[in-house]
Amino acid sequence: MPHKNMDSPPPTQIMEDLWAAWRAPTLVAAVELGLFRQFAEGRGACEQIAASLGVSEPALRRLLDALVGMGYLKKGAVEYELEPVAERYLVPGGEFYVEGIAQFARRMSDDWWRLGEVIKSGRSLIKVDDESRAREFFPTLVRHIFPWSFAAASAAVSTLPKAALRRIGRILDVAAGSAAWSIAFAKALPSARVTVLDFPEVIAIARSYAQRFGVADRFGYLEGNLRATEFPQTSYDLVILGHIIHSEGEQWGKQLIAKAFSALDERGVLLIADLIPTDNRTGPAMPLLFSLNMLLHTESGDVFTMAEYRRWLAEAGFKKVATLRAPAPSPLIFATK
Repeated sequence: MPHKNMDSPPPTQIMEDLWAAWRAPTLVAAVELGLFRQFAEGRGACEQIAASLGVSEPALRRLLDALVGMGYLKKGAVEYELEPVAERYLVPGGEFYVEGIAQFARRMSDDWWRLGEVIKSGRSLIKVDDESRAREFFPTLVRHIFPWSFAAASAAVSTLPKAALRRIGRILDVAAGSAAWSIAFAKALPSARVTVLDFPEVIAIARSYAQRFGVADRFGYLEGNLRATEFPQTSYDLVILGHIIHSEGEQWGKQLIAKAFSALDERGVLLIADLIPTDNRTGPAMPLLFSLNMLLHTESGDVFTMAEYRRWLAEAGFKKVATLRAPAPSPLIFATK
C-alpha cells in the first residue's frame, strides 16, 4: 500500500537554510587568518600558504576547498587562485576592500540567536538609532558597506540620462556615512559640490574616503543629528537618502522625505536607496529578513514597500517617481520635485 505522503516535499530547504549559517564563519575565518592577502602576495599552493600562516595544512585545505565551493577561490591542479569578487573586495589594502567583516559578522550573529526573545517582548536588543549608540555603531558599519553602496551609486550614475546628470551641481548627502553615494556622483560630475550631513564621528570617515577618491576639495561637511538639523531651503539639485529610512522608521522617514523636498531646488531630484519588499510583503527574502534586523536593532526601524514610498513622496509634493535597477538589494527610487 503506497505511503500517503509520497508527494510531500523533502526537507532540503530547511537543511539549506540551517546550514547557511556555516557560510559566514567560514568567510570570517579566512579573513581573520589573513588568507586573501596570501594570494595577493603571490602564494597559491596550500603548502605555501600553510607555512606562511603557521597553520595546519590538512585543515587549511578543507577551508580552501570550501571557499572554492562558495565562489571565492578557483582550484587548479596545484594552486588556488582568487575569484574576481575576492580579489576586488577581500584583499586588505585594496581600494574596495570590505572593512570590518569579522567584527560586523560576530556582532550581528550573536544578536540574531535572540530573535525569539525579541519576538516575545516586541522590544529591540540594541537601539542603534539612539544617538549615543549611533555614534559608536555607525563608524564601523559605514566602512563595511562602502563597496555595496558605491557599486550601486556608480551604476545609477552610469544609467541616468545625461540631461538629468547635467542638471546636478549641488548635492546634499544625508546620513552620508562613508559618502559612498555622493562620491560616485562627484567623480562623474567634476563641477558638482557636495554637502555631507552626519555625526562628527562618521564625517571623519567620509572625509577619508573623499580624500582617497580625489574629490575632497569639492566636499563640505555639516555635523549633527539628521533629525534635529534643518536642511538649507531650495539649495540642492540632488538630495541623497542612502539606506537611512529603514533605520529611521515611518515617522522620521516621512519627515526626512519632506525635509528633502524643501531642500531641493525646482526640478531637483531625491534619490532613495533602501531595501524594498513587494507591496504584499511576500518577498524578496532579503528585505523581509532585514525587517527582522531592524526589529532587533532599532526602536522603530522597518522596511517599506514601493506603494508606501510613492504615497509618502506624493504627500511631500514630489511630481514624478521612477525606479532604477542597480547592483543593490532593491531598485533605487528617483523622485522629481
